[in-house]
Amino acid sequence: MTDRKLLIENAIEQIDRSATSRQREAGELYLRALSGDIKAKHTLQEGISTSDIPALLAPAINVQFLAQYADYPIVWNQIVGDVINAPTLGGIEFGDFSFDTSDIIGEHDGDTFVGVGLPGVAEYGEYPAINFAVEELSEELRKNGVRLRWSWESLIKMGNFDMIGRATRAFARYAAEEEDIKLAKQFVSVAGVANPAFTQVTGTPALSLASLEVAIGQADAATVGGRPLGATGYNLVVPTTLSQTARNILSITQVQRTQGGDVYDVAPNTGNVRTTGFAALQSVGNFTTPGTVNDWWFLVPDGTARPAFAEVFLDGYRTPLISIKDSGHFTLGGGAVPSREGSFELDDVEVRGRHVVGATVIEPAGVLYSDGA
Repeated sequence: MTDRKLLIENAIEQIDRSATSRQREAGELYLRALSGDIKAKHTLQEGISTSDIPALLAPAINVQFLAQYADYPIVWNQIVGDVINAPTLGGIEFGDFSFDTSDIIGEHDGDTFVGVGLPGVAEYGEYPAINFAVEELSEELRKNGVRLRWSWESLIKMGNFDMIGRATRAFARYAAEEEDIKLAKQFVSVAGVANPAFTQVTGTPALSLASLEVAIGQADAATVGGRPLGATGYNLVVPTTLSQTARNILSITQVQRTQGGDVYDVAPNTGNVRTTGFAALQSVGNFTTPGTVNDWWFLVPDGTARPAFAEVFLDGYRTPLISIKDSGHFTLGGGAVPSREGSFELDDVEVRGRHVVGATVIEPAGVLYSDGA
């Protein structure tokens, strides 16, 4: 996957390249005002009646917004195996090309083809033909966002520039959080129900070394189209209420096993397991009933041919956007009233944050879960 911060740095560079000299000057003045420069703040306040001030400040505000968004911690990139850039909104079809060898299982040139590998071909013999299939995974990609309204009075009392800074910080956090929430909803619903495509760990046990080894055994036996899943490792995904338990289990380096009356000290079967604490699981799964998913845990395969999950973004709109609504009215002298002087009807100012993001399950085989009951 492409590094998230690199993508955001590129977006910031693009904003800077497209900014005019006046926008750069306004941006420098704005940043100095935010840092406490009294002269810069007064200069902006005196020029606030200029009709193009919002447009002049837009690049600086978006650079600040994207930098804060990049710094906000996310978890989804520790879980998903792929990022998909969808071409449009709404119902998205993710085509996954697969080949079906079930029709040619059996004897070929004196050798039994078991559905994995290649069948034998006799001298001058015809190569067995396999079927080509397209598996489509449907998922909805929607725009997400909020708007914040300020009264003209609040702007006067608190200061225009402090309000903008607070809005960018809040929207940056919301945008980053939404990326995690979209993925968490692929694990569990807001009603506290696990994704029905996942497999339950036998007995739905509480998280322990023994139950984790049972889950690994189940996942190792999983197949896709008759072929072994072939995971190179596993990700133990837990709500943060179980993070310490998961870390303690994976820190165990030696256990005693008894076989045939003999006692052995052996290393547990967890060497290829890592763990990820996923707070968004609680935000989603505990939405209806508090505490529902606090003891749940999931085992997600790593390194498979088809990833278990993918995060989805709209092509060309990878990063979120913040914008200020045009005030849409004019002074009696004919000049436009700047956005920060309030709208005509309500004497307010609106800032909007938008982010287009989704998530989808690609291959549920091998994803196991337990509710810890």
